[in-house]
Amino acid sequence: MTACRVLTDTESLRSMRDPLAALAEWPGAASGIVQHPDWFLFELDTRRDATAFVVVVTDDEGAVIGYAPFLAQHHHARVAFGRRHVSIYRGHALRLLGSGVVARQRDRAMVDAVVARALGDERRIRVVRIQEASLPNTLALALVRSGRGFDTVATNLLDQVQWSIAPQSSPAGWLATMDAKRRGDLTRRLRGMYKKLGDGTHMQTVDTADEVDGYARLLNDVYAKSWHAREAPIDWNDVARRQLFARLATQGQFVGHLLMKDGCAIAYVHGYRMGGRYVLDDTGYDEAFASIGVGSSLVFQAICDLMQRYPGETVDFGYGDNQYKRVLATDSAACGSLYIVRGIRATTCFRIVTPLRWLYRRMRRIRRKPAPGWAVAFRLRDIASACLRAVRARRA
Repeated sequence: MTACRVLTDTESLRSMRDPLAALAEWPGAASGIVQHPDWFLFELDTRRDATAFVVVVTDDEGAVIGYAPFLAQHHHARVAFGRRHVSIYRGHALRLLGSGVVARQRDRAMVDAVVARALGDERRIRVVRIQEASLPNTLALALVRSGRGFDTVATNLLDQVQWSIAPQSSPAGWLATMDAKRRGDLTRRLRGMYKKLGDGTHMQTVDTADEVDGYARLLNDVYAKSWHAREAPIDWNDVARRQLFARLATQGQFVGHLLMKDGCAIAYVHGYRMGGRYVLDDTGYDEAFASIGVGSSLVFQAICDLMQRYPGETVDFGYGDNQYKRVLATDSAACGSLYIVRGIRATTCFRIVTPLRWLYRRMRRIRRKPAPGWAVAFRLRDIASACLRAVRARRA
């Protein structure tokens, strides 16, 4: 017999920290470090726009067998349509940290069902967001099958892929899985990068709490010189963030790689380890060195270092497609950005996604067809205008 409770305050979460952490660290139980209670508490302590909504499932002896960490917040759902962002929905939503519930494989179906029932019983919950969802997503399916009126909407307009490297015994074993050309290209580019950068250039690995402060300072400097800073400004030197990194490093869950030249970082690979899986959270470089290929070369070297240090662990590149991921990965899986919605207002708002997806894919097909430039321009203009008229009409 299972039971569940919903934790909505940080005090309750702190009191449950140890059993939640033990489950999250079990191999395969969590999808990433964002589902660890230490990360979740960091999110709550540093955000003013969200509150906790953590559904905890226990067995008949009171032991935790699963949980789903949500943030409750006012959310603005938008869909990227070319250079525009089309507004879809504004209102209350639950955002799941990670791609599903945290549970051992044997308990996952049961935990999915209990969490879905708990969410369904809360009538004020109309929108549930799984930003980086593995597909098929068992929690989304459980919500739809719960009989509480939920339906699933995928807001990624193109199919998305999550790339990973299956557990390897050593870097040599991984390189042996590649064809000779790819293997040669990777090693040649790495040697060429170091030759161009000159003496004194080296990779620095950070994985202890004592190194975190210096790492955060260096990372903050190189991040500010990358294109990422324009898209998503982050203060890596923030006190709370450094405290989180130090805590994770103490638990063996934090690994950072920096490419150093003349005492400065010019590229970085930032990730976390948990449950036999390393997740590459972010990578970037100083744009002044972009032509040398420092970013992709450091990723390659960092992965070799990880396989040497932690043989037998999966390397997960996270959500989304990228050329360097395709080159390095051995496996891929479908993923997407999901909303599970119910109620007249929310359902009506999200219905616009289906025609948007059709129009977006239609535009891409037209762009790829061989045709005079003026004809393509007119086609794209007409389709874009029709799309925007449809959105305005629906809002009206």
